[in-house]
Amino acid sequence: MPAPSLKTRLSEFTLVGAVGFVTDGGLLVLLHDVYGINPYASRCVSFPVAMTVTWLLNRWLTFADRKDSRAASELGRYAVVAVCGALLNMLIFFALVRYFSFMSEIVLLPFAIASGIALVFNFLGSQHFVFTHQNELDET
Repeated sequence: MPAPSLKTRLSEFTLVGAVGFVTDGGLLVLLHDVYGINPYASRCVSFPVAMTVTWLLNRWLTFADRKDSRAASELGRYAVVAVCGALLNMLIFFALVRYFSFMSEIVLLPFAIASGIALVFNFLGSQHFVFTHQNELDET
């Protein structure tokens, strides 16, 4: 079976990201609104759960042909990329709102721009750092 095309991988990665978004948001709302846990603690639970869900889905769908036999090592690399992507997302969002005042009035625009850039960052990180053939990692 040939490796999926870049377009297929990116489409699957985006779909998995949507599942992660719903997982993160749904758990955040459940913990905060239903159980009354403060939003910071709720997010400290919802983000790692969503990250793990997206790692598993990407491992078995998007990058099934490239998964590492050492799952814990792969998850660690995925966590690094996910956290860096989240920080990049926030920095871009804050910069856009800070330096382009009109964006503070329509926050979905900087949110979408920052999310799109972070999506590309996360995809490239997953493609070239997380889900690589084991012999490629050993050579670095």
